[in-house]
Amino acid sequence: MLLNKTMGRREFFTASSISIAAAAAAAAGTSFEVPSLIGSAAAATEPTGDPINIGFLGALSGPDAGWGLPGLTGNQIFIDRVNAEGGLLVGAERRPLKMFAFDDEATGSKALQGAKQLVLENDVKFISAIGGNPADATHPFLTRKKVIYASLISTDIKPDRLYLIAGGDVTPRIDMLRPFYHRFVNPNLQRWAVISQDDTIGLTSQAWEVGSALADGWDVVYDVNYAIETTDFAPVVTALLATKPDVVSLNLSYPTFVVQIVEQLYLQGFKGLISANYLDTESILQKVPVEYLEGAVDSFPLFDDPWWGSPSWQHDFITEWMSRYGPGAPEDVHREITGIDWDHVITFKVWAEGVTLAGTVDPDAVLETLRAQDSIPTILGPAKMVGKEMWGIDNMVSPPIPINEVRGGIKRVQAVVRFEDWFEARKEQIIKVVEEKGQMHYQR
Repeated sequence: MLLNKTMGRREFFTASSISIAAAAAAAAGTSFEVPSLIGSAAAATEPTGDPINIGFLGALSGPDAGWGLPGLTGNQIFIDRVNAEGGLLVGAERRPLKMFAFDDEATGSKALQGAKQLVLENDVKFISAIGGNPADATHPFLTRKKVIYASLISTDIKPDRLYLIAGGDVTPRIDMLRPFYHRFVNPNLQRWAVISQDDTIGLTSQAWEVGSALADGWDVVYDVNYAIETTDFAPVVTALLATKPDVVSLNLSYPTFVVQIVEQLYLQGFKGLISANYLDTESILQKVPVEYLEGAVDSFPLFDDPWWGSPSWQHDFITEWMSRYGPGAPEDVHREITGIDWDHVITFKVWAEGVTLAGTVDPDAVLETLRAQDSIPTILGPAKMVGKEMWGIDNMVSPPIPINEVRGGIKRVQAVVRFEDWFEARKEQIIKVVEEKGQMHYQR
């Protein structure tokens, strides 16, 4: 289980040496180096250049930790793969990677403290992050320092955030495509209800989802952002269900909130379909029967899904993850692998590709090189740098978007959609709704 609402910080941080290091650093308000299993073992090719320090700035505790803490595992696997080859190829040199992490607790002030420490003390050249309020707080400093910040959430992109990139995580594009997918599979359904927390990412992502639901013909019967301080979701769900929805979407609700909301939907007798940006089935199924989640939709696939085939990057990744972090493994994290374990890797790998193509870690050269590519390889398929129509700048990595359904308690890919093709026919109607809600980049 990623996070239980009864867990305190100390209990949450007891799963592995990564977690223990995170707990100690969080208590001290400092960054920590993420442990590697490569250690001093000889690489296939010896490094010829200086190390490149990478930052991880995200919630490692609190309700947002389900989007942060697991990301350390996937990023470290990628780093160790690169280092096993002698490091990242930068021009004629092989430069090893090293990761430093800081727990920002999903708060702006902590994030700014962490950003300054990672840049000024650890000299990081790239920051892997969750985004949201922390992105708002850190972007002036990181823009001045010209450090690329990779948010999970494309809603963080704005024209003045020259070095903020996002999009490997398919938020909010999956939230825009879920109404389309549900309508395609169940054309007789009409009533769409959506909720998420009232922070930056919840408000903006929900606006894009509502616009998309309307564009695809849904009657949006409930569109409310609950207070992020909410601890009792019974009245929230009661009000939602009073509108008699066919589909309840949890949009970008934090993993902890999703568990509590789904439990209330079950207890209050909702019989329709559940849809969300991210479903941590392991946690949810501790609260509801397996059959209750049948047909629920999200977009964070499992890498043991037969969809990917073997051999594949995904198959190799989950095999490596299990051998390192699975039951009885050296760094056993005492939980199942989730979509977040690989999610942060997407944009991290894109940045590494840009560094190699540009032959430098200079952020302007890296971004210019990435935008010039007709196709950028990602772990979800070929991508391009786009986004100007939505965010005012082409800083969004846009790979194909997988859509999952829960089958027998296990998420399985049902379709993969190219977002740009879908968006082109609907963008004017969607943007009008987002603008009415005051959530376009030039309104925030």
